[in-house]
Formats: sequence, structure tokens, C-alpha cells
Amino acid sequence: MRERSNGYYSSFTYFSSKILFDILPLRLVPPLMFGGIAYGLIGLVPTVGTFWKFILALVLFNLTTASVVLWLSIAFESVSVASLVGTLIMLYNLLFTGLLINRETVTKALQFLHTISFFHAAFEALAVNELRYLSLKEHKYGVELDVPAATILSTFGLRAQSFWWPNIALLGIFFGVFTIGSFLTLHFFVKEKR
Repeated sequence: MRERSNGYYSSFTYFSSKILFDILPLRLVPPLMFGGIAYGLIGLVPTVGTFWKFILALVLFNLTTASVVLWLSIAFESVSVASLVGTLIMLYNLLFTGLLINRETVTKALQFLHTISFFHAAFEALAVNELRYLSLKEHKYGVELDVPAATILSTFGLRAQSFWWPNIALLGIFFGVFTIGSFLTLHFFVKEKR
């Protein structure tokens, strides 16, 4: 604060160094390592394209979450208020991920709440990436069952053709909006006191 108030560097210099040397290494390397190790061990679809889509969804989700928290830490002077608002945002996102509240059970007027949840975008992208081309085959009691994964996805309120749009695109948009919002908040609203 003191260095910036004395004009040693601009808010852009500080913000870009924060992004390049704090946010990106801490949000790119861990999902790459986790995804690279866990993907094969879990037994997910063993194709190169599906693996890199999995990594992309993990990285974008991680970057989006970090940019939201970065914006909150810049926007609120009080740590306790920032923690409270951050907790409420994360609880909202968890509620509308698709695990607790199915999209189909929500009234049409409120279904947009799933769309603006970045947890939902990541969850649906990962589920669609893994299950889109699979089929559940079972033979029990003399009955042959063959259920396509698209049917299973739609049963849980997930859209089978929604990997790139809207999910991955929304994660990228959320990351961009919150990163730009963080910079603008830092540049125009954070004032140093001497």
C-alpha cells in the first residue's frame, strides 16, 4: 500500500504480477498434477481428447474460483465481511451445482440460477465429458438392459451436449469477468492512506 501510494508502480503492475506469479502457478499446476495422477487411477475414459477436456475443466474451474475470491479480497476492506460474502457465494454455488437441487425440479423462472453457478458449469462439463458416449449395459434375470448415458445425464438434469457451450465458455467468461472486475476494483476503488 505504501509503495503504491508513493507511485513506485501502478495498479496494473501490481495486479499483473499478482496474476502471473500467484494466481496462475497456484491454479494451473495443482490441477495438472492432480488430473494427471488421478485420471488413470480412477478409471475414467482412456482417450487423450477426453483427458485434456477433463484437465481444461479442472483448470478453468480453479481459475474461476480464484478470480472470485481475488475480487472479494479486493472489494471488501474487512476480512470478516469478505469471508462472509465469500462463504455465501460458495454456498449458493454448491446448492445449485446439480447435486442437491436438480435443474428439472426448479421452476422455469429460477432455472437461470443453475446457469450462473460456476460450480454447476464445471460439474456438468466433467459429467458430460465422462459419460456422453458411454452406455450402461446390464443382463439380469434374463433381461438385457442397454441405457445410453445421455438418458442417465438427462435423468439428473444435465444436458448431454453442453460441454463447450455453455459450460466451458461460461467458466472462461466468469474467469475473465471476475479478473477484469478485480483489476477495475483495485484501480478505481482501493485508495491508499498515508
